[in-house]
Parts: sequence; structure tokens; C-alpha cells
Amino acid sequence: MRFLCDEMLKRLGQWLRAAGYDVVTLPDGTDDRVLIDRAIREHRMLLTRDREIGTHRDAEAVVHYLDCQDLDDCVAALNARLPIDWHYRPFTRCMRCNTRLVDADAERRQEVPLDARDTGSRVSFCPTCDKVYWDGGHVARMRRRLDAFARLHATA
Repeated sequence: MRFLCDEMLKRLGQWLRAAGYDVVTLPDGTDDRVLIDRAIREHRMLLTRDREIGTHRDAEAVVHYLDCQDLDDCVAALNARLPIDWHYRPFTRCMRCNTRLVDADAERRQEVPLDARDTGSRVSFCPTCDKVYWDGGHVARMRRRLDAFARLHATA
């Protein structure tokens, strides 16, 4: 599954990306027609809370309207609609640009704090934006959040 999240669901998109899904977000204020056309062209599901976007031509082919408020509510709404696996491929995409991460070489590993290197933490980097990633305490917290989203799916 590939997604495009509008500005109302950017945060949900970030968590889907953390789970390993291919998620694109466009700048705030992007015209509805541009969102729909890109979703169609790239075979993406357009996730939105905007009821009006569904009135556009060809919208029904790609638009998935979520009736939700906060993040947990939106996760539950998405889980009810689609078979989301919140443990799909966690932390395999760049959180900034969505590029698939690659294993870091020895030079990149030197950019990681010494204590993270000493633990044998997985180190990867984004070949597009050069951001380095490693399994720090923030990843443990994010994994717990993904676990909670998966539990929401089990109860949906």
C-alpha cells in the first residue's frame, strides 16, 4: 500500500512512514486537484479528513475519507478501513523525505553518538537527504507507539 496524506493527516502519514509504508505528503495548501491527480498517477491512496475532496472528478478512485480528530482516533479509523500492519517494515524509510534507508558504512557510523555505536545499534542513512538513523531511545518509544496502534487494529 502506498499513501498520500493531505495536510490534515500529515501526522498520521509520519507514523505510517515509521511503520515502513511509502507515504508522500505535499505542502500545506496544495490544491485538491493536485492531490487527486498525484494519487492517481502514482497509484496511491489519498488519506484525508476533508469531506469536500471527494466531490472532485475521479476522487472516488483514490480518496479514503477518515472521520477522526486526534491521532489515535485517526489510527482507529484507518485500521477499520484498511488492513494496516503497524509492524510492516518499521524504520526503513527516511522520516524527512520517504526514501528507503540503506545500511550505513563505517564513515557514516562515526556520526552516531558513541554510546549508540557501542550497543551495536543498527545504523542506516538516507541516500537522498543524508540523514543518519540509529536505534536510540526515541526508537524504543516509537516502537511502543506502533505496538499500541497495532492493538487498536486488533480491537477495530
